[in-house]
Amino acid sequence: MLRICALAFYCVFALLISKSDIQFRIIRNKDLLIFATISVVLNIPNHGIYFFRNLIPAVLLLLLLHLLFRNRIGAGDLKLFLVLIIWSDSFNQWLQFISLSWVLGGLFAIGYILQNRRFNTNIAFAPFIFVAFLGAI
Repeated sequence: MLRICALAFYCVFALLISKSDIQFRIIRNKDLLIFATISVVLNIPNHGIYFFRNLIPAVLLLLLLHLLFRNRIGAGDLKLFLVLIIWSDSFNQWLQFISLSWVLGGLFAIGYILQNRRFNTNIAFAPFIFVAFLGAI
């Protein structure tokens, strides 16, 4: 029953945060904080607090991504990746889901560019992040 509640909660916040990202190209810190808090409560029975040990390598990797792609990936997307470590069983699984989100976003971007012939377009990344991390639930 708890897993069904967790899935429903995940989907509600995926829609809320993705809608904000698509409409305004922003992921609000308030939404991320609420999502993170409830995620911890929902995932402690399943994962314990082991996700805390994955935070340091995740933060280091996200800082590196921020430095490499400063104007290409938003800070909200990076913070969302950090919150989603709560849903992952391990750092390796989290890396797999990050990779999948980049692949999904990249495929969409290629399709969008081919269809619209516009190369300098910002694409909301949150929907692809949430779809990729569905496997963590």
